[in-house]
Amino acid sequence: MRIFNTLSGMEEKATSRDGNLRMIICGPTVYDFSHLGHARILLFYDLVARYLILSGKRTTAILNITDIDPKISLRAKEERSSAADISNRFIKELMIDIQSLGINTLCIARTSDYVETAKKIILELCGKKRAYFSNGNIYLDTSSLVSYGKLSQMSREDLVNSRVDIAPGKKNPNDILLWNGIDDFGQKYYDKSLGVGVPWWHMQDASVAMSIFNGLYDMHGGATELVYPHHESLLAQLQVLTSNQRPVKIWNHVGLVSINGKKMSKSLGNIIRIRDLIRKYNSNIIRLYLFSKHYRQPFMFSQSELNKFYSTDETIASALWKEIGSKIPHRRTRLTKEFTSYIENDVNTPAALKLLIETAREGESTADLRYMVRIFGLVY
Repeated sequence: MRIFNTLSGMEEKATSRDGNLRMIICGPTVYDFSHLGHARILLFYDLVARYLILSGKRTTAILNITDIDPKISLRAKEERSSAADISNRFIKELMIDIQSLGINTLCIARTSDYVETAKKIILELCGKKRAYFSNGNIYLDTSSLVSYGKLSQMSREDLVNSRVDIAPGKKNPNDILLWNGIDDFGQKYYDKSLGVGVPWWHMQDASVAMSIFNGLYDMHGGATELVYPHHESLLAQLQVLTSNQRPVKIWNHVGLVSINGKKMSKSLGNIIRIRDLIRKYNSNIIRLYLFSKHYRQPFMFSQSELNKFYSTDETIASALWKEIGSKIPHRRTRLTKEFTSYIENDVNTPAALKLLIETAREGESTADLRYMVRIFGLVY
């Protein structure tokens, strides 16, 4: 499989370092129900992992869940609850949504389980003089990182103008916040050397990557909006921690879902919840709809377009019922070769879906159709 690498700007072959292809996907922050934008990311990487596994490749796919965040604490305050109660509640709800979508390839990692790793890493960086204390916070010094900005294709000037984590005492505007010891938003951890605070967003994900994969893995995925500052900062941390300029081979990103011209976002309050869609449409229809556009393109939600896939789902089901006993072909036929060529070419689901629908309508190759359906994760 060749897939687009944001870091190189080219399609590259997804290969493993030791026979087990390792990938991490940035999942949602758990302070509300998950929506169609999350579903697009979850279903895309489920398809990637599913295809690799069915192709005989060992694959470990980790869905990283952020459960340390000011938005979680804010909701807890509004509901007079605790941050742990809020995050636990919405992780359970996320798992229900994942199950309802038929996703079974992703393993869950919640960042709060890796706080001790974060502390250890931050202290290690301070000991190596790669990080420094300032007014209660700890920052990664980016001045010696010559490739910083490459992932987002930003120059040093661009980075200065787009700086984040603005606070007095930073040596460089681009320096990355590792430990937040200033802001009090309800979630607190203690270390005798670091003091009271929380590992910040980018460090949380670095801790997961270092704990599970020792910081060296094959693919990191998520939404396009994460390229900067999140993935740029994560890459910088992993480079320092692993002493490897390419700790992650491929950085891959999925286009955002929008509605009425605006990004679908919990913070904007314009979401379409996964569970609300599942009540009206089955998981097959949602998969078919989302796979009808290439994953790297922005996705504009359209109710009328979604409704069209009712009949597509019925067409496929009808074709499969004609020959219930047919089996998935053991050898690669012309149709399966064409289908897999689309998937292996930067996961071209629109072309693969078109072939799937044509095969269902012609009704002459049910075995090939079953193979395509299995790759797409459809259930009949």
